[in-house]
Amino acid sequence: MIGYIIAIILSSVALIMLGRNIVNGLNSRNWLTAQGEITDSGIEVHQSMDDEGDMRTTYGASIQYSYNVSGQEIQGTRRSFSEVRTNSKRRAEQILARYPQGGSVTVFHHPDDPSLAVLETGVHWFSYIGAIILLGLLVFGILGALGLIG
Repeated sequence: MIGYIIAIILSSVALIMLGRNIVNGLNSRNWLTAQGEITDSGIEVHQSMDDEGDMRTTYGASIQYSYNVSGQEIQGTRRSFSEVRTNSKRRAEQILARYPQGGSVTVFHHPDDPSLAVLETGVHWFSYIGAIILLGLLVFGILGALGLIG
């Protein structure tokens, strides 16, 4: 029973967080824009140990940019609302190639909160897959807690 309750809690929290990113990603297509400049960019390396004790390395594109809204200089770091790390350093380098330091970019920012901004609008398909998996886990937890399965 406790396992089902944990599944409900964890999947609910993750689904809320992912859902917020999906909504923001979809809405970002209609946000205001500002011209910005890439102030720093580089590969972010993350190492972790898997279940067998082997080191696993993933890579991400670390991008920092500045932009001006109504005379206020704002710093941003979010590339998209569907950002994930990859096990391919080359893929991270391909992303970085689009955002060289000193380069000019279009920044999409929320009309009511200009500090909420992205460089790439929309939502990638894997965000929807993640939401479906989390929804399935939530349903599983609810059915288990009600004693309808297991």
